[in-house]
Amino acid sequence: MRYLDSLFFGAPLSVRLLVMAAVLAAIAVFAWRKKQLTSGGIASAVVIGAIIIYIGGISGILMMLFFFLSSAVIGKLFKHPGIMKIQKKGGRRDCVQVFANSVPAVIGLLVFRFSPYKDAGMCVFAAGLAEAVADTWSGELGMLSKSDPVSIITFTKVPKGLSGGVSLAGTLSGLAASFLMACLFVGFYETAPAFLGIVTVSGILGALFDSVLGATVQVHYRRKDGTLTEHRMDGDQENARARGIPFITNDMVNFLSGLFACAIAFCLSFAL
Repeated sequence: MRYLDSLFFGAPLSVRLLVMAAVLAAIAVFAWRKKQLTSGGIASAVVIGAIIIYIGGISGILMMLFFFLSSAVIGKLFKHPGIMKIQKKGGRRDCVQVFANSVPAVIGLLVFRFSPYKDAGMCVFAAGLAEAVADTWSGELGMLSKSDPVSIITFTKVPKGLSGGVSLAGTLSGLAASFLMACLFVGFYETAPAFLGIVTVSGILGALFDSVLGATVQVHYRRKDGTLTEHRMDGDQENARARGIPFITNDMVNFLSGLFACAIAFCLSFAL
């Protein structure tokens, strides 16, 4: 993969722009035809993808595609009826969801580009993507557990799909996803093997931090029937806020969790 990156960065700017346009157009068409993103989500993904491929090269965009495609496949294979009544996020990601899941990783690339901390910046980039894929896998595959998840704070049982709940199946799935992203990072960029552990640990800790925020400060509403939901409105019916801070939505939690994972990776990278 280093060879492809060398070809890409060694090519004239006009050639690089053509490659970027072709790759991003293919991603946009795929996302639209498979109904993975809204029109706003596609526009956001194109912007994020352009930054990633321009700074991170072919390796960077392939890591992003691993997150995007694996999340899409898992979401299609394991559909969970009734969960949409609890969770606010839908089957198609919008622009806010795209930015929330990808901006922390992009910050790492900007650190790499505009600061002297080159290795730390790339590690932050990988950790941001590792957290995003770990959170997605743990949420989707954790739903397959036969037992109900428990609150990460109180360890009492909570309904499946409710933010803040964790299960062994979900946690192990998130760990596997984070590890796979770390493997891609180390393999593609031929970095020090120690980064495999740093990215893996940062990614899964970020996903667990997502659950902590979901169980404490994320806003939840209560329906007339007493059940909790992330939806403020059910049609024309407004639900009463049950707990959490109004502006700490699931998207904000995803963003903060990504930043948390990136901060851990940034600090640990200096231990090498």
